[in-house]
Amino acid sequence: MVNGVDTFKSIGAAYAKNPKDAALAFKLALKYGDRHDPKKSIEKYKEVLSLDPQAKAGTYTQDYSNITAPYTEFAALAIAAYTDKDMTPLKAFVAKYPKSPLVKQAYRNMSFYYGYQATKEEAAPFFAEYAAKYPADSEVLNAWLTRINADKGPFEKGIELADKLQELTWPNPDPNINQTIAQFYMLKGDKAKAGEVFGKAFMDGQVQNMAYNLITYANFWMANEGDKENAADMGEMALKLEPDNSYYREQVAGIYLKNNQDAKALQLYGPAFSRKNMADAMALGQYASFWAQQGKNLPDALGAAKKSVELMPATYYLYSTLSTVYDKLKNKTEAVKAMEKAIELAPDAVKETYKKNLEKLKNPTPDKK
Repeated sequence: MVNGVDTFKSIGAAYAKNPKDAALAFKLALKYGDRHDPKKSIEKYKEVLSLDPQAKAGTYTQDYSNITAPYTEFAALAIAAYTDKDMTPLKAFVAKYPKSPLVKQAYRNMSFYYGYQATKEEAAPFFAEYAAKYPADSEVLNAWLTRINADKGPFEKGIELADKLQELTWPNPDPNINQTIAQFYMLKGDKAKAGEVFGKAFMDGQVQNMAYNLITYANFWMANEGDKENAADMGEMALKLEPDNSYYREQVAGIYLKNNQDAKALQLYGPAFSRKNMADAMALGQYASFWAQQGKNLPDALGAAKKSVELMPATYYLYSTLSTVYDKLKNKTEAVKAMEKAIELAPDAVKETYKKNLEKLKNPTPDKK
């Protein structure tokens, strides 16, 4: 804009010099749309159709959908969609451009009318056609079920759509869709089913997913030299969602350490945590392993590792962790003893790995200078 590139003024000036240029007419139509002047926008779109009826002037890529289509098709859709209740222009667009990537947008525009304004008798055949064309699109099926909820039937079709929506979205449930399904079951008088679809268990899962995504995001940008402060903020948000999750606590502590905030890391995941979890062998073992990897807070890590093997004396990997902590504390004798115990308890699948670790403890490679 500062350089005067593709501004309303620059496009208008270019168009004034070459009013037969369909691309400039199209760009001007977009600018009028941005200025909330639909009449002027439609006027220019009509010029595009007149100037380029064969759709050869070029293509445009819509930002929010990433759809690329000829200027002419975008113009034709914009003109067809400039209506409140008459769906004839949009139906005509679909008939004229059946292979256009914009056909789905035409159907979506029609769905707003058929979903909320049309009569029940008009809506039913439209949604049947819409769903037949996009049978695996959850947005389409959800629009139809929303209309069925408004009409309070037919319940047979509603059950079919509800089942299909759950099948399509189970890997990544959408709260909006689940709410629609729950509303359908409430209309049927099945409150238990509604609660199953959109109740506490569902929202607990949403919270868990969000917390996991926040931690994943934070770790990604910490590893890729991103905004470290933002990464820490996202990690802290995950902890607010899942305050008792020791894995997230550990991950955020790791972020703090990478930001040279050792005091915050220890406050979050330090001696207070180990004292609180003195009866949880697994939590203590993971805690000891984390600090052994960091090479910090080792005395407390040692206490946690000792307690973990005391609580679960037959667990081989806890002895391996104890060995690592001793090694970091330069206590080779105890590190060897703990690794020997780990080998004694370990299944055959990991014995060889532990034996190699034991050999390294007994015969460490000299540091290279």
